[in-house]
Amino acid sequence: MKLNDPFGRLESRHQRGYENMRDSLNKAGIETPQAAYEVIRQAWRRGWTIIGVVLLLMLLLIGLIPKSLPLALGLALFMIVWVLSSTINGQRYVKRFIEEELDA
Repeated sequence: MKLNDPFGRLESRHQRGYENMRDSLNKAGIETPQAAYEVIRQAWRRGWTIIGVVLLLMLLLIGLIPKSLPLALGLALFMIVWVLSSTINGQRYVKRFIEEELDA
């Protein structure tokens, strides 16, 4: 039993996430480590683009409605953390796919 995940919920959620990513990569025809690393690169590029758009929209909202500063900052921070978390988990799943499926 782990203290930070006593009932194994996070572990099972990460396992399901990996299985979904593995199935998607197999359907996409990713058969080499280089192609899988390209998927990681594109995910980070997409993530940074989304973060840029969120920050731009936040600045636009603050410019139009200055009283919306706390709400805009809170939403922008939430979106940034969510995008980074998703991208990091996706990278972890693709690296696991490379280790288990492509290097085997």
